[in-house]
Parts: sequence; structure tokens; C-alpha cells
Amino acid sequence: MRLRFAKRGDLRLVSHHDLLRCLERMLRRARVPMALTRGFNPRPKITFALALGLGIEAWNEVVDLELTEAWEPSDLLSRLQEVAPPGFDWIEARPLPPEAGPPRPRSVEYRVPIAAGRRDAARAALDALLDSASWPVVRHRPGRDLTFDLRPHVVAADLSGDGVLRFRLQVAPDGSARPEEVLEALRLRDLLDSGTFLTRTDVDLPT
Repeated sequence: MRLRFAKRGDLRLVSHHDLLRCLERMLRRARVPMALTRGFNPRPKITFALALGLGIEAWNEVVDLELTEAWEPSDLLSRLQEVAPPGFDWIEARPLPPEAGPPRPRSVEYRVPIAAGRRDAARAALDALLDSASWPVVRHRPGRDLTFDLRPHVVAADLSGDGVLRFRLQVAPDGSARPEEVLEALRLRDLLDSGTFLTRTDVDLPT
């Protein structure tokens, strides 16, 4: 079963690992018949499309669950919503064929509000990024630095009149851009240190 869910409010401060544990508790409380992995420590077969960084809110995430018996999607959703903590909202569920592979996102979209006094500079920086052929960023690793070209990974970006910055990033198997790197390129990284937070609004999967 493939499900979409949202993680809002204070739940954005829950790590991906803790989110997995939270989901496992929900499945037990809802008495969902989960298929288990083999080995000394069997775990429910749960596959997230993409991990979510700490502090980022999410509106439309994807997770696959493997069940041991067929359930109606509406029944599964209602049972899970009954035991979900505040801020965790189940949106939809649909069955998958047995041969379906794991969810592999093509792109993800983010949004972040920009204060009125920062919008003109942010718009100019965004235009410069979108007009560039490449945009090298340096990733610091223990003992070495890596140079990464951010520009090819920015599929689209826009700063609306009401001050909401939206941008879509390509997800690539050989390495993907981080939303914080886009903010750094636009000289907006400091916003995250002053209480503003990112929201991942969409995870796009192949049809």
C-alpha cells in the first residue's frame, strides 16, 4: 500500500529515525497486519520515498507499507488516523501491484516565506542563479572538500508577490542538492537560524 502523509507543527523537530519508530507504534496500535523482515530482529516492511531533514515540515510525503492481507485503503487510513499524534495527518492510500518497486522520487518541492525587507535582494539573487550555466558549491567533508554544481538540480524556482519562495529540486541517484544549499546560494541561509523553517510541499513520483 502506498500512502501520502503530512508532518506539521512541532513534529518537524522529529528526526527521520524517530519518525520511523513513531510509524511502527501507530501500526501496532492500529493493528495493521504488517509483513516483517527476516532475521534476529524482525521489523515491519516500511519504505519511505525520501528521508526528511530535521526541522523541515512536510505536506505530502510518501511511504510504502507491505501488508500480509488485503485492506481497503479507506479502512487503513481511518485506523491510522485514529492513533496518529497531533501534527501527523494521513492524506491518501492506494494499493500497489505485487511487482511494484519501491518509491523513487523524481523531484521534490520546497517553500519558505521571505520577509518583505529581504524580497528584492532575494529576487535578484534568484534571477542570477536561474540565469547561470553552473553554480558550484563546496561541501565540507572530514579531511576533504567536494565541489558540487547546484544549478542542474534546480528544476524550477519562483518568488511570489506575497513573499513565498518555492523551488523544485531534482532527485538523482548519484547525489542531490539540499534545500539549505539553495538558500545559501540566495544569501538566505540565515533565515533558518532566526525561526523561519522550510516546508517540503511535494514529492513527485513517476506515474
